[in-house]
This record gives sequence, C-alpha cells and structure tokens, in this order.
Amino acid sequence: MVNIAPCTKENLVWIIWKDACGDSARLQVDSVESCSLVTNTNVGWILHENEERVVLAHGISTGGEVDFFAIPSNCVVERIYPFRKEVKNGRKKAKRRK
Repeated sequence: MVNIAPCTKENLVWIIWKDACGDSARLQVDSVESCSLVTNTNVGWILHENEERVVLAHGISTGGEVDFFAIPSNCVVERIYPFRKEVKNGRKKAKRRK
C-alpha cells in the first residue's frame, strides 16, 4: 500500500488550474486558433507531486480505491487550503498570513 498524507481537513486543498478545451477532430489549419483554455477548480488531497505533475485525489475509500486527477504542475494557477492560513500559487509558496 502507498504511504500517503492523511486525508484530514487540514490537508484539503482547492486547486485552480488551466487546461485546453476543444473538440478532438481534424480541422483546417486556420481553424485551430479556436482552441481555448478553460479554468478548472477541483477540491481534494494531494497524494503525490513532482516537477511534472500533481496527483489530486477527490475520493478515497476505506478499501484503498482512489479517484484522482493528474494535473500538469505548470498548469496550476493557485492552491487554497481552506482550513489553513496558507496559499500556494503555482509552485511558489506564499508566506503565512498573521
């Protein structure tokens, strides 16, 4: 079994991140500029993180099954820990508020 941080309310994170949005289809070259970015908001617990990606669990069962997203690290816009006084923007950690 993988050793993960406990899924407590203090470890709960609200992550805002950018992703591409569009249809998977063959288009003419002049039509590809219609591809746009969307802002996603997800809440969960970070199970693993490295330079490339953040693995965010949004559901964990007592049997060990996990529902998760793998989010590219460079796409993270902001992290909010609602039960902490700490915000992390992208990969930079903000100073704790007093």
